[in-house]
Amino acid sequence: MYKERGMMATVPLELYELFEEKLGKEKAKEAIKLVEEALKSVEEKAKEQKAIVKAELKDELRKELATKEDIAVVRQEIETVRQEIETVRQEMKTLEERLMGEIKVLKILIYVTLLVVILMNKGTMEYLVNLIRMLK
Repeated sequence: MYKERGMMATVPLELYELFEEKLGKEKAKEAIKLVEEALKSVEEKAKEQKAIVKAELKDELRKELATKEDIAVVRQEIETVRQEIETVRQEMKTLEERLMGEIKVLKILIYVTLLVVILMNKGTMEYLVNLIRMLK
């Protein structure tokens, strides 16, 4: 059996037995050594490739996914925008109050102008005098 020969069992026993049957014991040992070396080489290359692929994948994920620092920056930017919105709201409220005050002044000026026009018009004065006499 293959295990009894003291070799590492990295290839199936059936493969060794097939080599031994077709090539003889010594040639089978040499063939198995070559197969084991080839398998070891392939395994090492696979490990190297795994590390490379893992590093590349990690880099790609870092580029595509948000990190904790990215999220912290976005939260800070959102907070800054909220503060700016609040500032604009306060400014709008101040402007609204100023406009309401100016509208009140304009209303008073319109009423005064209408009163002056009415009082300055001779026909209107006679009409008002007659209206007051009728109310007495």
